[in-house]
Amino acid sequence: MIESSPLSLTKGLGPALDDAGTTDLAGTSLFASDRDFPQLALSESAILHNIDAMMAYVRSRGVALAPHGKTAMSPKLAQWQVDAGAWGITAATPTQLRVYRAAGIEHLLLANQLVEPGAIAWLRAELAADPHFVCPVYADSAAGLALLAEPASATTSAPPAAGARPIDVLLEVGHPGGRTGVRGLDALRELAAQAAHAPGIRVIGLATYEGTLGGETEGEKVQKVHAFVRELAASASTLEAEGLLPADSIISLGGSAYFDVAVDELLAAGIPAARILLRSGAYLTHDDGLYARTTPGARGSDGAPDLLSAIRVWAPVLSIPEPGLAVALCGRRDVGFDQDLPSVRGVRGVRGRDGSAARGFVGRVAKLADQHAFIEFDADAAGAGAPPRVGDLVELGISHPCTTLDRWGLVPLVDDELRVRDLIRLHFT
Repeated sequence: MIESSPLSLTKGLGPALDDAGTTDLAGTSLFASDRDFPQLALSESAILHNIDAMMAYVRSRGVALAPHGKTAMSPKLAQWQVDAGAWGITAATPTQLRVYRAAGIEHLLLANQLVEPGAIAWLRAELAADPHFVCPVYADSAAGLALLAEPASATTSAPPAAGARPIDVLLEVGHPGGRTGVRGLDALRELAAQAAHAPGIRVIGLATYEGTLGGETEGEKVQKVHAFVRELAASASTLEAEGLLPADSIISLGGSAYFDVAVDELLAAGIPAARILLRSGAYLTHDDGLYARTTPGARGSDGAPDLLSAIRVWAPVLSIPEPGLAVALCGRRDVGFDQDLPSVRGVRGVRGRDGSAARGFVGRVAKLADQHAFIEFDADAAGAGAPPRVGDLVELGISHPCTTLDRWGLVPLVDDELRVRDLIRLHFT
């Protein structure tokens, strides 16, 4: 069943969505004459391939996966991942937690500190209402623990009710120059000791994010991840021996670039695979830039999942104001640019919107304005590399899916012939 939306909340797609929010796009070409552009589309086959590839990888290692839901903010795609075998879904904010909880996801993980009183009260109420609901959160300070340990009601100073389910907490470990997380074993030990006496709290393990470790080269970054995760494993073993972590404590980590290094290092340190929970999320759609360069597959890692880019943005050429320059209707409000500018993947002729194949086009996005992409090309090229014409649709690949998907609210899911299979609601607003 296709999700519907009022026309005022859509971007692209055109008048096929009427004012009542009904739609009849299923089975139609993405390039039908009544469609508006620019338009982002998601490849159904690439997404399903990526889900299967990632699940095959985690099963081969024996670890669990809670993919980060912030990449697409799509309950439908999240459910696909859970149905394929993911432990649950990771969120970054209380709002994201509420979206996925409202969609019926029973296992969530907040990869962040929970400090807002209303959100803490909401979590306690959800835990009390559903014995099957699980939702660990982070803590990296005594102040954060104190907030989590406060009673759910702001009108009473009474402690949480006897028998109430505690909030599961992962103590977050950081690194100098990184984001949140305690720095060093001594600070971690002190935090664990404080958490042991916080009412309504149950420490279940450690969490970290290795993706902010810097380096001049990919090789240097990989070595830093090795060293950092090795130290993390040693800290976990030390705290378990001291009784400050449970013997079955979990370790959660894993961005989308170096999760293989993190997993292999934990396993080498003797951490049981069943206690490792990955949070990698960008694999769902992959990309043609940042992750195409940095994921385990790009680095030739043994057994790495083979991922496919599932995102394309189609933008019409508005003008060719001078030789070698095409200006397309696609800008900073349509695509991310925090890691790379979009890449040109091809062009579809102005009369080819009926589903005919795109042709190769050698061009480069030189810069973006709010609604324009400035594409440089060889004005003398011929054949498959011939320049576009006004009205043609340029096919763009993107880098870092998170900062492109959050510019869209309702996107078509297409088959390999670029026919619309479904509309996917992205809950960024």
